Amino acid sequence: MIRVGILSFSDGRERVHGSLKGYIEECADRIEKCLKDTKEVETFKALHIVCNNELARTQSIEVASKNPDVVILNVPVFAFPNFSAIAVSLQKVPCLAIAPVNGKMPGLGGLQAAVNMARQVGLRCEKVWGNIEDPKTITKVLSFLRAAHAATRLSGQIYGVFGGRSIGMGSGSVNPDIWMKVFGVDTEHIDQLEIIRRAENIQPEKVEHAFHWLQKNMGGIQYDKDKLTNESLKWQIRCYYATKEIIEDRKLNFVGVKCHYELSEYHVTQCLSASFFNDPYDWEGPKEPVVYSCEADSDGALTMQIMKLISNKPVLFFDFRHYDEKDKVFAFCNCGAMATWYSERSENALVNLKSTALCPIIPKYGGRGCHVRYIAKEGEMTFGRLTRCLDKYKFTMFRGNFKNMSIEKLDETCNVWPHGFVEVSVDSEVLIDRYENNHIHGVAGNYIDELKKFCEIKGIAYDIVE
Repeated sequence: MIRVGILSFSDGRERVHGSLKGYIEECADRIEKCLKDTKEVETFKALHIVCNNELARTQSIEVASKNPDVVILNVPVFAFPNFSAIAVSLQKVPCLAIAPVNGKMPGLGGLQAAVNMARQVGLRCEKVWGNIEDPKTITKVLSFLRAAHAATRLSGQIYGVFGGRSIGMGSGSVNPDIWMKVFGVDTEHIDQLEIIRRAENIQPEKVEHAFHWLQKNMGGIQYDKDKLTNESLKWQIRCYYATKEIIEDRKLNFVGVKCHYELSEYHVTQCLSASFFNDPYDWEGPKEPVVYSCEADSDGALTMQIMKLISNKPVLFFDFRHYDEKDKVFAFCNCGAMATWYSERSENALVNLKSTALCPIIPKYGGRGCHVRYIAKEGEMTFGRLTRCLDKYKFTMFRGNFKNMSIEKLDETCNVWPHGFVEVSVDSEVLIDRYENNHIHGVAGNYIDELKKFCEIKGIAYDIVE
C-alpha cells in the first residue's frame, strides 16, 4: 500500500480562515475518500489545518513522524504560500499539491503560488489542478503517488549480489557508492558457494513436498536422464530454499545471482529460483515476489525492483534475442528470471503452471537442471532499463504488446526457454539503436508516466522510445 499523509492549508488571517475551514476540510475528505477507493493507498491527515507559521512547522513534523511515502498538500483556497514552503522544507519524501476546480474560490492561484514559492527556494513539489473525482485527475495523482512510493521505499533497501560479474558483462556490475548516493540502496556481497553449502542441509521433506507439487502441477516435465532428472530437479529445489534462507537471514530486499559459469557449469542452473522468486507464489502458497536477476545483473535487478514497487506486480527479465521481420515481433527470451505468472496472467497459480513446462538445460551449460519454458500471454507491457555512463544514470523505456504465438515459433530461437513475442509501435531499428543493453525488463500494463515521474524525483535522465 502507498502511505500518504495529507496536509491542508488556509489563509493566515484567523477571521478569513474561520470562513474557509469547512470547505478546506471537505476537500481533504474528498481526496482521502478517492484515494482509499483505489485500494492502492492508505491515508492519514494532519490534526490541524495550517493557518499560521507555527502550524506549518508542527503539522508537517507530525505528518513526517508517521513515515509517509508521499505528502499531499491540499490547497483549495489562496493559502499563504510561505506555509507550504515551510511544510515542504521539513519533508524528506516527495510532495504533491492539489487544488480542485472551483471558480468561486481562488484555489488555482493558491496552488500556483504555493508550488512556486517552494520551487523558488529549491524545493521539489509537484502540482495537479483538477477535481479528485475526475478520472483524468485521479490518474495523474496515482501516477505520481506510485512513483513517489517507489522512490521512498527504495531508499534504505538492501540488494544481495551472489558472485561477481557474469560472462564479462560489465553493464551488469554494481557500483555500491553510486547506488547509495542516487537511490539510497546498500549492497551486500555474498559468495555463490553459500547457496551450495546451505542447499546440502535443506530438510528432505521440504524438498519432496516441492518436487511432488511440481510433478503434479506443471504443464510438463521433460526428463531426459541426463540434464534433467529427479535428482537434478531436487537440487534446484534445494538451491531455491537455500537462497530463500539467505535472503531471510540477511534481510535482503532483492537479489542478483551470477550462475554463469560456476553454478551452471559445475552444479545446477538457478532457473527454477529465478522463476519462482519473481512469482507471486510457490509450492508453499501465495507470497510477495522477490526480484531475482540472472547473471548478477545488478542494474537489471534495480530496474526490476523499481518496476515492482511502482506496479506491485511481477517483473520480467530477458534478452533482446531476435527481430522477426515477417511477424513484426521481437523475440525476448532468457534461460531464467521469467515469472510463470506471465504465461496466463492468472491469480490462480495452477492455471499459469499448466501452460509452463520444465525442460532440460541446453548442452551449452555443463551442469544440470531445468529451464522453465512458456510463451507469455498476449497483453500490454511496459519495457525499460537503467543504464549508466560513468556516474550518470538513464532510464530508457517503451511500450509494447505480447503477442500469442504457437509453440513451434520457439524453434526459431531456443525451444526450451521462456519467451515473450513483442510488438512495438516504434521502428525496430530505432529501438535497437536507442536501447543500450542486451537485457530488457518488463511489467504488465502501462507505467510510462510513473517511470518518468520516478526519474524526475531521483534526478535521472530518461528516454521514452515512441
